[in-house]
Amino acid sequence: MGSAWTWLLERCAEVVGATDGAAGSAGGARRRLQLFLALALIVAASFFLRGIWGARGLLPAAALFVLAVQAARAVVDARASVWRAAALDLEDPAQRPRACADPWFSPPTARVLRALAEVIDAARRERYAIALERLPHVDRAALRPDEVRLLDAARALLSLGLGDPARAAQQAIVALPTGIDAIDARLGRVVLADAWRSPARLDAIDRAWRRELRSGVTSEALERLLSLSRLRLVPHAVDALRPAEARELSAEAWSIGEEELAAALESRARGGVYR
Repeated sequence: MGSAWTWLLERCAEVVGATDGAAGSAGGARRRLQLFLALALIVAASFFLRGIWGARGLLPAAALFVLAVQAARAVVDARASVWRAAALDLEDPAQRPRACADPWFSPPTARVLRALAEVIDAARRERYAIALERLPHVDRAALRPDEVRLLDAARALLSLGLGDPARAAQQAIVALPTGIDAIDARLGRVVLADAWRSPARLDAIDRAWRRELRSGVTSEALERLLSLSRLRLVPHAVDALRPAEARELSAEAWSIGEEELAAALESRARGGVYR
């Protein structure tokens, strides 16, 4: 497909708000206004030509309208496939990314989003060779902030699967929270395990996660892990836990390899006292 055609598809998707455009979210509204005015001129010209050529004069405006609808639909479908790939259970038939129905009407942003969906799906399924092959096709600049988080989360899952938990922890810090509980739980545990021996790092992570959660992002997994991290910073807080809370946090402590804390939490869950 020629670059002029893909450029036109991208602009059509942008003018209806399906993408943020090269200016990003900050300048996207102004850019969309400029594109809308340009398209309005084309429509006005079509009506002028209608007086000369009859109904054929409306063909340019009609063609642009159909093109904008198709391009926007391709982007919306691709964006939905990203979130299905990240959020649905792997056994759910709808979770797997599907091929684009009509690549001729798929703007560059839609292709980037479909590549991201394939990377996320492959990383979750531990098919790392496929994820690494698709990763270069994901242009970070074409993604929205929540999609960038998912990209960083997928990269962290790749590093973890390839045996580099320290790198995975670094990548996960900027990715969390994604709002996907299964991903947040897995990567959050990696981050805590890496920082557990450093109270200063743990406190910084604690404050960063709490700030994100106060901004409106929801993540039950991170809220649970934050409760666990407070036990490292304030050990005697174990005494105030209800048995059900202690039992839940005991499982998290086991998952990051803190056996002594896990045993103390189990004791608390049975009515014991943390010493």
